[in-house]
Amino acid sequence: MVKLIEKVQQTFNNTDFVFVIFEKIIVIMLIIVLASIGVKFCNKVIDYIMTTKENANKRFNIKINEKRSETLHKLVKSCARYIIYFIAFFQMLSALGINTTSIVASAGIASVAIGFGAQSLVKDIISGFFIILEGQFDVGDNVKIYNQGAFIAGGYVMALGLRSTKIRSNNGEIYFIPNGTINQVINYSLTYNLAVLQFSIQITSTMEETENRVEKLLNKVNSDDSYHKLIYKNDKLHIDCIEKIADNIVTISIVGKAKIGKKQEIETMLRRDFYNEFGIALTTRGKVEE
Repeated sequence: MVKLIEKVQQTFNNTDFVFVIFEKIIVIMLIIVLASIGVKFCNKVIDYIMTTKENANKRFNIKINEKRSETLHKLVKSCARYIIYFIAFFQMLSALGINTTSIVASAGIASVAIGFGAQSLVKDIISGFFIILEGQFDVGDNVKIYNQGAFIAGGYVMALGLRSTKIRSNNGEIYFIPNGTINQVINYSLTYNLAVLQFSIQITSTMEETENRVEKLLNKVNSDDSYHKLIYKNDKLHIDCIEKIADNIVTISIVGKAKIGKKQEIETMLRRDFYNEFGIALTTRGKVEE
């Protein structure tokens, strides 16, 4: 034990050894600083390029998918960050005197490691690539995600990367989902949300008169600008069917295509207008299908 301590003391008393250690620490710290600066610089360049592209599209009235643009924006920044860190890691190994050439040349060993230890990581990256390539969903989309029929998570996509997807549920929970576990997706944000409302109305005179009052009300709301800006394209709210008639009460189903994220506003406004029209003769049972 005493000999070991003396050997350690002799090693640290060697000024050349201490200088080499100090030099390597300085080099590693410099690599880390340069990598951080490189990441920030690349982010600035990517932000400038993407912003310039968006401004050019707006100037020439070129329609773009803003969600897809945002997704690609974050993905490119993420890829650039990983590449810079990867290069910095090998530079630090070189600074420590490790032969990185032999590491790169050991592709056979790396393949075995990938086959056993990193199989799930490779699966996540490949799945993420196809999710982005096929446009299954983008940042901001409202989705439900399943794995072999089992529900995983539902909510709004906060971030989409090659390895994982981050989703915020309606209750505020944040889910980090490996892309390799995603094999079924329901996307509610690709076109429109279908609003379906059922109103149970007491028949005060005749069925025909009740239907006419409902049609008159729907014609009124369809010509209202406050509704028009929420409805998908040129669609209109209309009577879908009469669900049932029982005990002098008719249940009528109203259907309309709402713009993405505007369904709740339409529902609230329509319930209010139906109540103002039919008063205490109205009982409502509302549901929304997307």
